[in-house]
Amino acid sequence: MRVTLARLAAFTAKLKEVRIILDPSGRASKGVREYIQKFYPNLKKSNPNLPILVRECAGVQPRLWARYENGKEVSMSLTNQAAPDIQKQLEAVGK
Repeated sequence: MRVTLARLAAFTAKLKEVRIILDPSGRASKGVREYIQKFYPNLKKSNPNLPILVRECAGVQPRLWARYENGKEVSMSLTNQAAPDIQKQLEAVGK
């Protein structure tokens, strides 16, 4: 799946923060690590004012957290997902 910068830049202004939690060596986080290596730099360039936090913690299942206006938060599991699937999850929370 080819990810363009235009697609990465389409986040809504209501999205205030994105957090990605992963295990630095766990098998369930393999796709998340790949996503961070390949897509994070362009994602951050496209959204310089959006806090995008990447947190590593041994033994955790990978998750994506999105915080919106008024403190509303959404969480999605990223367990055993490939990098393109993670991009789809980010696009879903960014709308």
